Parts: sequence; C-alpha cells; structure tokens
Amino acid sequence: MLRFLIVLCLICTNQVFAKSSKEIWLDHVGTTDCEIGHCAEEIPTVPLELALNFLKNNSSQIENSNYIAIADFRIPSSQKRLFILNLNDGSYESMLVAHGKKSEGSLGMAEKFSNKNGSKMSSLGFYLTEEFSYEGKHGTSLRLNGLSNTNSNALERAIVIHGAEYVSESFVHERKRLGLSFGCPAVPMEKIESVIDKMKGRGLLLIYSDIGNAFD
Repeated sequence: MLRFLIVLCLICTNQVFAKSSKEIWLDHVGTTDCEIGHCAEEIPTVPLELALNFLKNNSSQIENSNYIAIADFRIPSSQKRLFILNLNDGSYESMLVAHGKKSEGSLGMAEKFSNKNGSKMSSLGFYLTEEFSYEGKHGTSLRLNGLSNTNSNALERAIVIHGAEYVSESFVHERKRLGLSFGCPAVPMEKIESVIDKMKGRGLLLIYSDIGNAFD
C-alpha cells in the first residue's frame, strides 16, 4: 500500500510540475506573458520543448529564424498534427500532414519508422530544409536534410515537403484517415506554397513520436 502511494505521489508531482506549452514558449522568449493565440498553446509540449531546445543549441546551422515546424506523429492523421510556429510573435497554425505508407499501423496511426532506402516509412528526428524550393513530380517541393541518426538518409531517399490531393478534410471524411506517402510529410495542396514560403532557407522541422529512441 505504501509503495502504491509513493508511485501515485510521483505521478501527481510530475503532473503538477509539467510545463504547459505557454510556459515553454515564455521560457524560450524570456517574457512573462503573451496574447491568446500567440503562446504556442496548442502545440504538444514534449516536441515543442525538444524543438526549441534544439533550435537554441544549434542556432549556427539554422538560418531561418522566423519559423519552425513540428509534426507530432503520436496524433492520428485524421487530425491536424503539423504545427508551424512563428518565432517572432508566438503565433502558429496547424494543418493535416501525411506519414509514410509502411509506417501505418492501426487506422491513421504512424507506428513504424525507418531511415532505410525503399522502406516507404517516415523517419523521425530533426530536419533542416533546403534554401530554395524546386519543381518536382509532386509540384513545388522543399527538400529536407536529416540532422538525426534516424533520418540521415533523407536526401538520398528524396524525403521532401510537398502537396498532395490525399491530404484533405474530404479524404478524411471518406476514409477516416489521410492518404499515405512514400515517407514524405505531405501537406494539403492549398497549403504547400505557404508552408514552403515559411520553412525554406535552412529552417527546422521536427517529426516526433514517442516510439523508438530518436531523441536520446
């Protein structure tokens, strides 16, 4: 009984002292308050803190100081799980984003990840965007350079941000999940130009899940 109470107290203590997204953002910018909608409120706390810490510790190689993007693959693909945070004022937007075909486990959930060529899986970790976009088979796209051991083959695998018709609310309504890429974080067609405008120029993207040990 005593052991149970100790474990319960530890759980309660962790919950009490866990930082909110707003607190993480305020710590990052060194202020004590922010306007509603400008406090990173909806961005999941764990990947938000990871991304902001990585940004702080690797600022010399991340030239885009205006935006970072976080894809939380713990969230089903039927929900908005790509968050683009404005580093200047704490505002953000969220949108749908696809995962790799072979990463799909249960319906709409990314549960397997790989860095291997031909795996058709998403790769977890930190990415650095290329300076400029290009026109490829998926239209306007943005190449990604893997910065983690878990995504070091991103360029070789042609993992890019691109738009896709299968990333849409109508697709979700029909099939209860998004369509599947070959490992690319595909976004809605109507969002691709805006996403690239914000993220190009050596910007930081984090694709996160608590499966595996990509963030040791």
